[in-house]
Amino acid sequence: MRLLITGQPASGLFLLAALLRRLYQLDDFVTPGRERPENEAALVRQIQEGGFPDDCLLTGHYAADPALLAACDRAGIQMLHVLRDPGSTFETLYFNANNRAGASADFAQVLDGRPMDSREALDFIQTQFAEQLRCSASWIGKDSVRLIRQEALVRQPETELEVLSASVGELQTENIRDAVAAVMADTTTASGDDPLSDSRLPARTLCAINKVLPEAYRAEGYREHTCSDAAIMNRRMSDFSKFTSLYGDKQRVFLVGHGKSGTTWLHMLFFHHPNTAVVAERRLFEHPDHNRALFDSLLDDAVFDSWFRSSSFGVTAPEQEGVRYELSRLMSDYLLYRALAVRKTAKGFDRTDPISHFSEKIALNTEADANITIETLKRMYPDAKIIHIVRDPRDVAVSAMFHSYRNFSEKREKNWITNFVESALAGDSGNILEKQAVSAYFKNHARAWNRIASIFHTTGKELYADNYLLVRYEDLLEQPMAQVGQLFSFSGLPHGEDLVAKIVDKASFKNLSQGRKAGEQDSASFYRKGVSGDWKNYLTPEASRKVFKDAWELMQQFGYE
Repeated sequence: MRLLITGQPASGLFLLAALLRRLYQLDDFVTPGRERPENEAALVRQIQEGGFPDDCLLTGHYAADPALLAACDRAGIQMLHVLRDPGSTFETLYFNANNRAGASADFAQVLDGRPMDSREALDFIQTQFAEQLRCSASWIGKDSVRLIRQEALVRQPETELEVLSASVGELQTENIRDAVAAVMADTTTASGDDPLSDSRLPARTLCAINKVLPEAYRAEGYREHTCSDAAIMNRRMSDFSKFTSLYGDKQRVFLVGHGKSGTTWLHMLFFHHPNTAVVAERRLFEHPDHNRALFDSLLDDAVFDSWFRSSSFGVTAPEQEGVRYELSRLMSDYLLYRALAVRKTAKGFDRTDPISHFSEKIALNTEADANITIETLKRMYPDAKIIHIVRDPRDVAVSAMFHSYRNFSEKREKNWITNFVESALAGDSGNILEKQAVSAYFKNHARAWNRIASIFHTTGKELYADNYLLVRYEDLLEQPMAQVGQLFSFSGLPHGEDLVAKIVDKASFKNLSQGRKAGEQDSASFYRKGVSGDWKNYLTPEASRKVFKDAWELMQQFGYE
Protein backbone atom coordinates (compact mmCIF):
# COMPACT_ATOMS: atom_id res chain seq x y z
CA MET A 1 0.00 0.00 0.00
CA ARG A 2 1.22 3.46 -0.93
CA LEU A 3 -0.65 6.66 -0.03
CA LEU A 4 -0.24 10.29 -1.08
CA ILE A 5 -2.14 12.66 1.24
CA THR A 6 -2.39 16.29 0.16
CA GLY A 7 -4.01 19.42 1.53
CA GLN A 8 -3.20 23.04 2.22
CA PRO A 9 -1.29 23.96 5.40
CA ALA A 10 -3.42 23.56 8.57
CA SER A 11 -6.10 21.62 6.72
CA GLY A 12 -5.81 18.46 8.81
CA LEU A 13 -3.79 16.27 6.46
CA PHE A 14 -1.27 15.41 9.18
CA LEU A 15 -4.08 14.23 11.46
CA LEU A 16 -5.38 11.95 8.72
CA ALA A 17 -1.84 10.75 8.05
CA ALA A 18 -1.28 9.89 11.72
CA LEU A 19 -4.46 7.82 11.77
CA LEU A 20 -3.75 5.93 8.54
CA ARG A 21 -0.11 5.41 9.45
CA ARG A 22 -1.22 3.70 12.64
CA LEU A 23 -4.08 1.75 11.08
CA TYR A 24 -2.13 0.34 8.13
CA GLN A 25 1.32 0.20 9.77
CA LEU A 26 2.81 2.47 7.14
CA ASP A 27 6.25 4.05 7.13
CA ASP A 28 6.89 7.73 6.50
CA PHE A 29 8.15 8.57 3.04
CA VAL A 30 10.51 11.10 4.60
CA THR A 31 13.49 9.44 6.27
CA PRO A 32 17.03 10.61 7.14
CA GLY A 33 18.12 9.44 3.71
CA ARG A 34 15.07 10.53 1.70
CA GLU A 35 13.65 14.05 1.64
CA ARG A 36 10.14 15.16 0.72
CA PRO A 37 10.05 16.10 -3.00
CA GLU A 38 9.96 19.89 -3.16
CA ASN A 39 7.36 20.14 -5.95
CA GLU A 40 5.09 18.15 -8.21
CA ALA A 41 7.74 17.62 -10.91
CA ALA A 42 10.25 16.26 -8.40
CA LEU A 43 7.63 13.90 -7.00
CA VAL A 44 6.74 12.64 -10.48
CA ARG A 45 10.41 11.88 -11.17
CA GLN A 46 10.74 10.04 -7.89
CA ILE A 47 7.68 7.92 -8.64
CA GLN A 48 8.87 7.16 -12.18
CA GLU A 49 12.29 6.12 -10.87
CA GLY A 50 10.75 3.73 -8.34
CA GLY A 51 11.55 5.95 -5.41
CA PHE A 52 8.15 5.66 -3.69
CA PRO A 53 8.49 2.53 -1.49
CA ASP A 54 5.74 0.07 -0.67
CA ASP A 55 3.90 0.37 2.68
CA CYS A 56 4.70 4.05 2.70
CA LEU A 57 2.81 7.32 3.18
CA LEU A 58 3.73 10.78 1.90
CA THR A 59 2.08 14.05 2.94
CA GLY A 60 2.52 17.32 1.11
CA HIS A 61 0.98 20.56 -0.12
CA TYR A 62 1.03 19.60 -3.77
CA ALA A 63 -1.24 20.71 -6.59
CA ALA A 64 -3.17 18.22 -8.71
CA ASP A 65 -0.76 18.43 -11.65
CA PRO A 66 -1.93 16.16 -14.52
CA ALA A 67 1.50 14.53 -14.71
CA LEU A 68 1.38 13.77 -10.99
CA LEU A 69 -2.11 12.29 -11.23
CA ALA A 70 -1.04 10.10 -14.13
CA ALA A 71 2.15 8.97 -12.38
CA CYS A 72 0.24 7.97 -9.25
CA ASP A 73 -2.39 6.11 -11.28
CA ARG A 74 0.26 4.14 -13.17
CA ALA A 75 2.18 3.29 -9.99
CA GLY A 76 -0.93 2.32 -8.02
CA ILE A 77 -0.46 5.11 -5.45
CA GLN A 78 -3.76 6.03 -3.81
CA MET A 79 -4.42 9.77 -3.57
CA LEU A 80 -6.33 11.38 -0.69
CA HIS A 81 -6.97 15.09 -0.34
CA VAL A 82 -8.15 16.87 2.83
CA LEU A 83 -10.47 19.87 2.65
CA ARG A 84 -11.24 22.26 5.47
CA ASP A 85 -13.28 25.44 5.89
CA PRO A 86 -10.96 28.28 4.77
CA GLY A 87 -11.87 30.50 7.72
CA SER A 88 -10.93 27.79 10.22
CA THR A 89 -7.79 27.03 8.20
CA PHE A 90 -6.59 30.63 8.28
CA GLU A 91 -7.39 30.89 11.98
CA THR A 92 -5.20 27.85 12.69
CA LEU A 93 -2.40 29.22 10.49
CA TYR A 94 -2.52 32.50 12.38
CA PHE A 95 -2.35 30.92 15.82
CA ASN A 96 0.36 28.50 14.74
CA ALA A 97 2.43 31.47 13.62
CA ASN A 98 1.87 33.34 16.87
CA ASN A 99 2.43 30.27 19.06
CA ARG A 100 5.58 29.31 17.18
CA ALA A 101 3.98 26.02 16.13
CA GLY A 102 4.66 26.97 12.54
CA ALA A 103 7.73 29.11 13.12
CA SER A 104 9.64 27.57 10.23
CA ALA A 105 6.89 28.20 7.69
CA ASP A 106 6.90 31.23 5.39
CA PHE A 107 3.58 32.47 6.73
CA ALA A 108 4.95 32.72 10.28
CA GLN A 109 7.07 35.74 9.42
CA VAL A 110 4.08 37.50 7.88
CA LEU A 111 1.51 36.76 10.60
CA ASP A 112 3.56 36.60 13.79
CA GLY A 113 2.72 39.45 16.17
CA ARG A 114 0.35 41.22 13.80
CA PRO A 115 -3.43 41.70 14.23
CA MET A 116 -5.64 39.32 12.28
CA ASP A 117 -6.99 42.21 10.19
CA SER A 118 -3.66 43.99 9.72
CA ARG A 119 -2.64 45.05 6.23
CA GLU A 120 0.03 42.31 6.27
CA ALA A 121 -2.52 39.64 7.18
CA LEU A 122 -5.00 40.81 4.53
CA ASP A 123 -2.24 40.89 1.91
CA PHE A 124 -1.28 37.33 2.91
CA ILE A 125 -4.89 36.21 2.38
CA GLN A 126 -5.07 37.83 -1.05
CA THR A 127 -1.77 36.28 -2.20
CA GLN A 128 -0.27 33.24 -0.46
CA PHE A 129 -3.47 32.00 1.18
CA ALA A 130 -5.45 32.43 -2.04
CA GLU A 131 -2.80 30.41 -3.88
CA GLN A 132 -2.98 27.68 -1.23
CA LEU A 133 -6.75 27.51 -1.74
CA ARG A 134 -6.39 27.33 -5.52
CA CYS A 135 -3.83 24.54 -5.11
CA SER A 136 -6.21 22.65 -2.82
CA ALA A 137 -9.19 23.23 -5.13
CA SER A 138 -7.29 21.65 -8.03
CA TRP A 139 -7.83 18.22 -6.43
CA ILE A 140 -11.62 18.58 -6.35
CA GLY A 141 -13.50 16.72 -9.06
CA LYS A 142 -10.69 14.29 -9.93
CA ASP A 143 -12.03 10.75 -10.30
CA SER A 144 -8.94 9.05 -8.85
CA VAL A 145 -8.77 11.32 -5.78
CA ARG A 146 -10.68 10.63 -2.59
CA LEU A 147 -11.76 13.83 -0.78
CA ILE A 148 -11.93 13.90 3.04
CA ARG A 149 -13.56 16.79 4.85
CA GLN A 150 -11.65 17.73 8.00
CA GLU A 151 -14.92 18.67 9.70
CA ALA A 152 -16.34 15.18 9.21
CA LEU A 153 -13.08 13.51 10.22
CA VAL A 154 -12.93 15.24 13.59
CA ARG A 155 -16.64 15.05 14.34
CA GLN A 156 -17.15 11.39 13.40
CA PRO A 157 -13.67 9.92 12.98
CA GLU A 158 -14.67 6.27 13.30
CA THR A 159 -17.45 6.60 10.74
CA GLU A 160 -15.22 8.47 8.28
CA LEU A 161 -12.41 5.96 8.61
CA GLU A 162 -14.78 3.04 8.12
CA VAL A 163 -16.07 4.62 4.91
CA LEU A 164 -12.54 5.41 3.79
CA SER A 165 -11.34 1.87 4.46
CA ALA A 166 -13.75 0.56 1.82
CA SER A 167 -11.59 2.16 -0.87
CA VAL A 168 -8.16 2.27 0.82
CA GLY A 169 -8.09 -1.10 2.53
CA GLU A 170 -10.37 -3.12 4.80
CA LEU A 171 -10.06 -2.50 8.55
CA GLN A 172 -11.55 -3.95 11.72
CA THR A 173 -13.86 -1.64 13.67
CA GLU A 174 -11.92 -2.34 16.86
CA ASN A 175 -8.67 -1.27 15.23
CA ILE A 176 -10.26 1.98 14.06
CA ARG A 177 -11.55 2.68 17.55
CA ASP A 178 -8.12 2.08 19.08
CA ALA A 179 -6.39 4.33 16.55
CA VAL A 180 -8.84 7.16 17.12
CA ALA A 181 -8.39 6.89 20.89
CA ALA A 182 -4.60 6.91 20.58
CA VAL A 183 -4.20 9.68 18.01
CA MET A 184 -7.09 12.03 18.70
CA ALA A 185 -7.43 11.96 22.50
CA ASP A 186 -7.86 15.56 23.70
CA THR A 187 -6.04 16.93 20.65
CA THR A 188 -8.92 16.84 18.20
CA THR A 189 -9.40 20.07 16.31
CA ALA A 190 -13.07 20.90 16.41
CA SER A 191 -15.13 21.03 13.26
CA GLY A 192 -16.84 24.29 14.12
CA ASP A 193 -20.24 22.83 13.23
CA ASP A 194 -21.70 23.31 16.71
CA PRO A 195 -24.44 26.00 16.73
CA LEU A 196 -22.52 28.04 19.33
CA SER A 197 -19.12 27.66 17.69
CA ASP A 198 -17.72 31.05 16.70
CA SER A 199 -14.78 32.44 14.80
CA ARG A 200 -12.06 34.58 16.30
CA LEU A 201 -11.63 36.29 12.95
CA PRO A 202 -12.53 39.98 12.58
CA ALA A 203 -15.07 41.06 9.97
CA ARG A 204 -12.44 42.44 7.55
CA THR A 205 -10.53 39.16 7.67
CA LEU A 206 -13.64 37.10 6.97
CA CYS A 207 -14.54 39.37 4.04
CA ALA A 208 -11.04 38.95 2.60
CA ILE A 209 -11.33 35.14 2.84
CA ASN A 210 -14.75 35.24 1.17
CA LYS A 211 -13.24 37.04 -1.83
CA VAL A 212 -10.69 34.27 -2.48
CA LEU A 213 -13.00 31.29 -1.86
CA PRO A 214 -12.72 29.04 -4.95
CA GLU A 215 -15.87 27.97 -6.77
CA ALA A 216 -14.81 24.34 -6.32
CA TYR A 217 -15.01 24.84 -2.55
CA ARG A 218 -18.49 26.29 -2.88
CA ALA A 219 -19.51 23.21 -4.86
CA GLU A 220 -18.35 21.07 -1.93
CA GLY A 221 -20.61 22.99 0.48
CA TYR A 222 -18.16 25.57 1.87
CA ARG A 223 -19.96 28.90 1.98
CA GLU A 224 -18.97 32.48 2.56
CA HIS A 225 -18.87 33.63 6.18
CA THR A 226 -21.07 36.45 7.38
CA CYS A 227 -18.65 39.35 7.56
CA SER A 228 -20.53 42.55 8.34
CA ASP A 229 -19.94 44.02 11.81
CA ALA A 230 -23.68 44.33 12.47
CA ALA A 231 -24.43 40.73 11.46
CA ILE A 232 -21.56 39.37 13.59
CA MET A 233 -22.65 41.38 16.64
CA ASN A 234 -26.30 40.34 16.28
CA ARG A 235 -25.39 36.69 15.83
CA ARG A 236 -23.17 36.68 18.91
CA MET A 237 -25.88 38.24 21.03
CA SER A 238 -28.34 35.66 19.73
CA ASP A 239 -25.89 32.83 20.42
CA PHE A 240 -25.25 34.14 23.93
CA SER A 241 -29.00 34.01 24.53
CA LYS A 242 -28.93 30.36 23.38
CA PHE A 243 -25.97 29.68 25.68
CA THR A 244 -27.87 31.12 28.66
CA SER A 245 -30.89 29.01 27.84
CA LEU A 246 -28.89 25.79 27.31
CA TYR A 247 -26.21 26.13 29.98
CA GLY A 248 -27.28 28.80 32.47
CA ASP A 249 -28.28 26.24 35.11
CA LYS A 250 -25.22 23.99 34.81
CA GLN A 251 -23.19 23.39 37.94
CA ARG A 252 -20.33 25.84 38.56
CA VAL A 253 -17.21 24.59 40.32
CA PHE A 254 -14.53 27.08 41.37
CA LEU A 255 -11.02 25.78 42.02
CA VAL A 256 -9.38 28.23 44.39
CA GLY A 257 -6.14 28.47 46.29
CA HIS A 258 -2.94 30.38 46.84
CA GLY A 259 -0.77 30.59 43.75
CA LYS A 260 1.62 27.62 43.30
CA SER A 261 -0.55 25.41 45.53
CA GLY A 262 -1.75 23.02 42.83
CA THR A 263 -4.61 24.98 41.27
CA THR A 264 -3.25 24.18 37.79
CA TRP A 265 -3.21 20.47 38.60
CA LEU A 266 -6.84 20.68 39.75
CA HIS A 267 -7.65 22.57 36.58
CA MET A 268 -6.12 19.84 34.40
CA LEU A 269 -8.03 17.12 36.24
CA PHE A 270 -11.32 18.85 35.49
CA PHE A 271 -10.14 19.70 31.97
CA HIS A 272 -9.86 16.00 31.20
CA HIS A 273 -13.30 15.13 32.53
CA PRO A 274 -15.58 14.63 29.51
CA ASN A 275 -18.53 16.47 31.06
CA THR A 276 -16.70 19.60 32.19
CA ALA A 277 -15.88 22.77 30.26
CA VAL A 278 -13.11 24.78 31.88
CA VAL A 279 -11.65 28.27 31.97
CA ALA A 280 -8.79 29.67 34.01
CA GLU A 281 -7.41 32.94 35.31
CA ARG A 282 -9.85 35.31 33.62
CA ARG A 283 -8.75 38.14 35.94
CA LEU A 284 -12.26 39.08 36.97
CA PHE A 285 -11.21 39.72 40.58
CA GLU A 286 -7.47 39.00 40.73
CA HIS A 287 -4.54 41.44 40.58
CA PRO A 288 -1.50 39.13 40.22
CA ASP A 289 0.66 41.61 38.32
CA HIS A 290 -0.81 44.84 39.70
CA ASN A 291 -3.29 44.72 36.83
CA ARG A 292 -6.78 46.16 36.92
CA ALA A 293 -9.32 43.36 37.31
CA LEU A 294 -12.35 43.51 35.04
CA PHE A 295 -14.81 43.85 37.93
CA ASP A 296 -12.88 46.53 39.83
CA SER A 297 -15.27 49.35 38.96
CA LEU A 298 -18.40 47.22 39.12
CA LEU A 299 -17.54 45.98 42.62
CA ASP A 300 -16.25 49.31 43.90
CA ASP A 301 -18.97 50.60 46.25
CA ALA A 302 -18.32 54.28 45.57
CA VAL A 303 -18.15 53.91 41.78
CA PHE A 304 -21.25 51.74 41.49
CA ASP A 305 -23.24 53.88 43.94
CA SER A 306 -22.32 57.04 42.05
CA TRP A 307 -23.51 55.61 38.75
CA PHE A 308 -26.63 54.03 40.25
CA ARG A 309 -27.81 57.22 41.97
CA SER A 310 -27.12 59.46 38.98
CA SER A 311 -28.80 57.26 36.36
CA SER A 312 -32.48 56.97 35.53
CA PHE A 313 -32.06 53.23 36.02
CA GLY A 314 -31.50 53.77 39.74
CA VAL A 315 -34.94 55.35 40.03
CA THR A 316 -36.79 52.54 38.31
CA ALA A 317 -34.75 49.65 39.77
CA PRO A 318 -33.97 50.58 43.37
CA GLU A 319 -32.66 47.11 44.31
CA GLN A 320 -29.05 48.16 43.90
CA GLU A 321 -27.18 45.10 45.21
CA GLY A 322 -29.16 42.68 43.08
CA VAL A 323 -28.43 44.68 39.93
CA ARG A 324 -24.73 44.80 40.68
CA TYR A 325 -24.29 41.04 41.00
CA GLU A 326 -26.68 40.23 38.19
CA LEU A 327 -24.55 42.41 35.91
CA SER A 328 -21.43 40.71 37.24
CA ARG A 329 -22.82 37.27 36.47
CA LEU A 330 -24.00 38.39 33.04
CA MET A 331 -20.49 39.62 32.17
CA SER A 332 -18.89 36.50 33.59
CA ASP A 333 -21.21 34.21 31.64
CA TYR A 334 -20.70 36.14 28.41
CA LEU A 335 -16.94 35.81 28.70
CA LEU A 336 -17.36 32.09 29.42
CA TYR A 337 -19.55 31.69 26.33
CA ARG A 338 -17.06 33.55 24.13
CA ALA A 339 -14.07 31.61 25.49
CA LEU A 340 -15.74 28.29 24.68
CA ALA A 341 -17.28 29.41 21.38
CA VAL A 342 -13.89 30.26 19.88
CA ARG A 343 -12.11 27.23 21.36
CA LYS A 344 -11.25 25.10 18.35
CA THR A 345 -10.73 21.90 20.29
CA ALA A 346 -12.87 19.08 21.57
CA LYS A 347 -12.99 20.96 24.88
CA GLY A 348 -15.18 23.74 23.52
CA PHE A 349 -18.86 23.40 22.65
CA ASP A 350 -18.12 21.09 19.74
CA ARG A 351 -17.83 17.87 21.73
CA THR A 352 -19.32 14.41 21.88
CA ASP A 353 -20.10 14.29 25.61
CA PRO A 354 -22.63 16.77 27.05
CA ILE A 355 -21.49 19.62 29.28
CA SER A 356 -22.96 19.33 32.77
CA HIS A 357 -20.37 21.40 34.67
CA PHE A 358 -18.23 24.50 34.24
CA SER A 359 -15.06 24.78 36.29
CA GLU A 360 -12.79 27.78 36.74
CA LYS A 361 -9.34 28.01 38.24
CA ILE A 362 -8.67 31.06 40.42
CA ALA A 363 -5.18 31.37 41.96
CA LEU A 364 -4.70 34.27 44.36
CA ASN A 365 -1.74 35.90 46.05
CA THR A 366 -3.27 38.69 48.18
CA GLU A 367 -5.66 38.87 51.11
CA ALA A 368 -7.81 41.54 49.46
CA ASP A 369 -8.31 39.42 46.34
CA ALA A 370 -9.21 36.36 48.42
CA ASN A 371 -11.87 38.28 50.36
CA ILE A 372 -13.59 39.80 47.37
CA THR A 373 -13.42 36.58 45.34
CA ILE A 374 -14.96 34.20 47.86
CA GLU A 375 -17.74 36.64 48.77
CA THR A 376 -18.56 37.80 45.23
CA LEU A 377 -18.72 34.27 43.84
CA LYS A 378 -21.39 33.49 46.41
CA ARG A 379 -23.46 36.48 45.29
CA MET A 380 -23.04 35.67 41.59
CA TYR A 381 -23.45 31.87 41.81
CA PRO A 382 -25.30 31.03 45.05
CA ASP A 383 -25.28 27.27 44.32
CA ALA A 384 -21.63 27.07 43.21
CA LYS A 385 -19.25 24.51 44.65
CA ILE A 386 -15.85 25.59 45.97
CA ILE A 387 -12.82 23.30 45.93
CA HIS A 388 -10.03 24.84 47.98
CA ILE A 389 -6.60 23.32 47.52
CA VAL A 390 -3.87 23.93 50.10
CA ARG A 391 -0.21 23.01 50.01
CA ASP A 392 2.57 23.20 52.56
CA PRO A 393 3.45 26.93 52.47
CA ARG A 394 7.15 26.11 52.56
CA ASP A 395 6.78 24.25 49.27
CA VAL A 396 4.58 27.06 47.95
CA ALA A 397 7.33 29.60 48.67
CA VAL A 398 10.03 27.47 47.05
CA SER A 399 7.85 26.83 44.00
CA ALA A 400 7.04 30.54 43.71
CA MET A 401 10.73 31.41 43.93
CA PHE A 402 11.56 29.06 41.07
CA HIS A 403 8.63 30.45 39.11
CA SER A 404 10.10 33.94 39.50
CA TYR A 405 13.55 32.59 38.69
CA ARG A 406 12.26 31.13 35.43
CA ASN A 407 10.66 34.44 34.44
CA PHE A 408 13.79 36.44 35.29
CA SER A 409 16.00 33.98 33.44
CA GLU A 410 13.87 34.22 30.29
CA LYS A 411 14.35 38.01 30.42
CA ARG A 412 18.05 37.52 31.26
CA GLU A 413 17.66 39.61 34.40
CA LYS A 414 19.99 39.16 37.38
CA ASN A 415 18.89 39.81 40.97
CA TRP A 416 18.99 38.20 44.41
CA ILE A 417 16.44 35.54 43.38
CA THR A 418 18.49 34.35 40.40
CA ASN A 419 21.68 34.47 42.50
CA PHE A 420 20.17 32.44 45.34
CA VAL A 421 18.52 29.84 43.09
CA GLU A 422 21.64 29.34 41.01
CA SER A 423 23.70 28.92 44.18
CA ALA A 424 21.13 26.46 45.55
CA LEU A 425 21.14 24.47 42.31
CA ALA A 426 24.90 24.29 42.62
CA GLY A 427 24.47 22.81 46.12
CA ASP A 428 25.09 25.92 48.20
CA SER A 429 21.88 27.40 49.60
CA GLY A 430 23.55 28.34 52.88
CA ASN A 431 21.64 29.60 55.93
CA ILE A 432 18.75 31.66 54.61
CA LEU A 433 18.40 33.36 57.98
CA GLU A 434 21.63 35.12 57.12
CA LYS A 435 20.31 36.16 53.73
CA GLN A 436 18.04 39.11 54.43
CA ALA A 437 16.23 39.25 51.07
CA VAL A 438 15.63 35.49 50.94
CA SER A 439 14.41 35.36 54.52
CA ALA A 440 12.06 38.30 53.96
CA TYR A 441 10.73 36.65 50.80
CA PHE A 442 9.79 33.47 52.66
CA LYS A 443 8.27 35.44 55.55
CA ASN A 444 6.07 37.41 53.14
CA HIS A 445 4.88 34.16 51.58
CA ALA A 446 4.13 32.76 55.02
CA ARG A 447 1.93 35.73 55.89
CA ALA A 448 0.17 35.75 52.51
CA TRP A 449 -0.45 32.00 52.59
CA ASN A 450 -1.79 32.24 56.15
CA ARG A 451 -4.29 34.96 55.31
CA ILE A 452 -5.46 33.53 51.97
CA ALA A 453 -5.81 29.95 53.23
CA SER A 454 -7.59 31.19 56.35
CA ILE A 455 -10.04 33.35 54.37
CA PHE A 456 -10.90 30.62 51.90
CA HIS A 457 -11.24 28.00 54.62
CA THR A 458 -13.14 30.00 57.22
CA THR A 459 -15.33 32.07 54.89
CA GLY A 460 -15.71 29.15 52.49
CA LYS A 461 -17.18 26.91 55.19
CA GLU A 462 -19.43 29.70 56.47
CA LEU A 463 -20.83 30.74 53.09
CA TYR A 464 -20.89 27.48 51.21
CA ALA A 465 -21.34 24.86 53.96
CA ASP A 466 -21.61 21.45 52.25
CA ASN A 467 -20.67 23.04 48.93
CA TYR A 468 -17.13 23.70 50.21
CA LEU A 469 -14.38 21.07 50.00
CA LEU A 470 -10.81 21.29 51.26
CA VAL A 471 -8.18 19.16 49.53
CA ARG A 472 -4.46 18.94 50.27
CA TYR A 473 -1.93 18.87 47.45
CA GLU A 474 0.03 16.24 49.34
CA ASP A 475 -2.99 13.94 49.59
CA LEU A 476 -3.54 14.24 45.84
CA LEU A 477 0.05 13.13 45.33
CA GLU A 478 -0.18 10.19 47.70
CA GLN A 479 -3.70 8.95 46.88
CA PRO A 480 -4.65 10.31 43.46
CA MET A 481 -7.37 7.76 42.69
CA ALA A 482 -9.20 8.22 45.98
CA GLN A 483 -8.77 11.99 46.05
CA VAL A 484 -9.82 12.60 42.45
CA GLY A 485 -12.79 10.29 42.90
CA GLN A 486 -13.79 12.39 45.92
CA LEU A 487 -13.38 15.64 43.92
CA PHE A 488 -15.67 14.44 41.15
CA SER A 489 -18.17 12.92 43.57
CA PHE A 490 -18.36 16.20 45.49
CA SER A 491 -18.85 18.09 42.23
CA GLY A 492 -21.63 15.78 41.07
CA LEU A 493 -19.62 14.42 38.13
CA PRO A 494 -19.39 10.78 37.01
CA HIS A 495 -16.48 9.18 38.87
CA GLY A 496 -16.25 5.54 37.87
CA GLU A 497 -12.95 3.85 38.59
CA ASP A 498 -11.93 3.46 34.93
CA LEU A 499 -12.77 7.08 34.14
CA VAL A 500 -10.88 8.39 37.18
CA ALA A 501 -7.84 6.24 36.35
CA LYS A 502 -7.79 7.62 32.81
CA ILE A 503 -8.03 11.22 34.01
CA VAL A 504 -5.37 10.75 36.71
CA ASP A 505 -3.01 9.42 34.07
CA LYS A 506 -3.67 12.25 31.63
CA ALA A 507 -3.12 14.88 34.33
CA SER A 508 -0.08 13.14 35.83
CA PHE A 509 3.19 15.01 36.29
CA LYS A 510 4.79 12.75 33.70
CA ASN A 511 2.30 13.78 31.03
CA LEU A 512 2.15 17.44 32.02
CA SER A 513 5.96 17.68 32.03
CA GLN A 514 6.21 15.70 28.76
CA GLY A 515 7.96 12.65 30.11
CA ARG A 516 9.75 13.54 33.35
CA LYS A 517 9.09 11.52 36.47
CA ALA A 518 7.98 13.30 39.64
CA GLY A 519 11.13 14.50 41.39
CA GLU A 520 13.09 15.05 38.18
CA GLN A 521 13.63 18.79 38.26
CA ASP A 522 13.56 21.16 35.31
CA SER A 523 13.94 24.69 36.62
CA ALA A 524 12.95 26.14 33.24
CA SER A 525 9.57 24.37 33.22
CA PHE A 526 6.25 25.52 34.71
CA TYR A 527 5.93 21.92 35.94
CA ARG A 528 9.24 22.01 37.80
CA LYS A 529 9.36 18.96 40.09
CA GLY A 530 5.93 17.65 41.13
CA VAL A 531 6.78 16.51 44.68
CA SER A 532 6.04 17.48 48.27
CA GLY A 533 8.65 18.33 50.86
CA ASP A 534 11.06 19.97 48.41
CA TRP A 535 11.44 22.83 50.88
CA LYS A 536 13.77 20.62 52.92
CA ASN A 537 16.40 21.10 50.22
CA TYR A 538 16.47 24.82 50.95
CA LEU A 539 15.35 25.22 54.58
CA THR A 540 16.41 23.50 57.78
CA PRO A 541 13.58 22.57 60.19
CA GLU A 542 14.83 25.27 62.57
CA ALA A 543 14.85 27.93 59.87
CA SER A 544 11.41 26.91 58.64
CA ARG A 545 9.88 27.32 62.11
CA LYS A 546 11.33 30.83 62.43
CA VAL A 547 10.53 32.00 58.94
CA PHE A 548 7.01 30.52 58.85
CA LYS A 549 6.01 31.32 62.44
CA ASP A 550 3.15 33.56 61.26
CA ALA A 551 1.53 30.58 59.52
CA TRP A 552 2.47 27.87 62.02
CA GLU A 553 -0.93 27.56 63.73
CA LEU A 554 -2.86 27.15 60.47
CA MET A 555 -0.16 24.86 59.11
CA GLN A 556 -0.68 22.51 62.04
CA GLN A 557 -4.45 22.69 61.56
CA PHE A 558 -3.94 21.47 57.98
CA GLY A 559 -1.51 18.77 59.09
CA TYR A 560 1.81 20.43 58.22
CA GLU A 561 4.53 20.02 60.85
